[in-house]
Amino acid sequence: MRIRLLLVFAVCAAHSAFTQPAVRDEPRHHNVFENDHVRVLDVYLPPGDTTQYHVHATPSVFITFTRTVTTSQLMGQTAATSTSVAGMPWYDSLVTPRIHRVWNDDTSWFHVMDVELTGGSAHTNPPAVENVSLQLLFDEPLVRVYKAQLAAGNNINFPLSKAGYLVISTGNASLTFQTGGIIQQRLMKAGHYCWLNEASTVTSNTSANLLILQLK
Repeated sequence: MRIRLLLVFAVCAAHSAFTQPAVRDEPRHHNVFENDHVRVLDVYLPPGDTTQYHVHATPSVFITFTRTVTTSQLMGQTAATSTSVAGMPWYDSLVTPRIHRVWNDDTSWFHVMDVELTGGSAHTNPPAVENVSLQLLFDEPLVRVYKAQLAAGNNINFPLSKAGYLVISTGNASLTFQTGGIIQQRLMKAGHYCWLNEASTVTSNTSANLLILQLK
């Protein structure tokens, strides 16, 4: 009897996972950029709004851009409330898929980004980027994540990479991107990003706070 019950629970759990949408298909998760290495899902949740239950099953870097009181509930479990920290990244291997929903308990909007690492196993193991403005936050099998605090006039040189870099601003900034002979000026806000797949130099025209994902 016990074995039968365990089998029933396992089948029900599998069915539940199968019937929930993948996070990329959840209506409040907007696929704003995708290539062979990453899928960038941008999420804005107004006060009182709730996502559908959805499935996270791809290794991901998550970044919150607002200080917001939110509640998350894993399917079949008790909900948990917390306050997000603006500019805070974290990594989840998602070896065990996560099925949950999130709602905004605050009076202001909640902004979070889910960068799915879709490349599978690492294609390369590039050397770490060296710069006095960079702080390595974590080094995972598919990605390194750095925090950069730049003063006006500071720059970061990104060497050629087979896998590329994702540069994400966590606040307001003016940046100059130079790749070869091409120069671009960009006004960045929290959650704005730029993909680099060639050797590049990024110069800050103002103070800037950035997160840099170095793909492997």
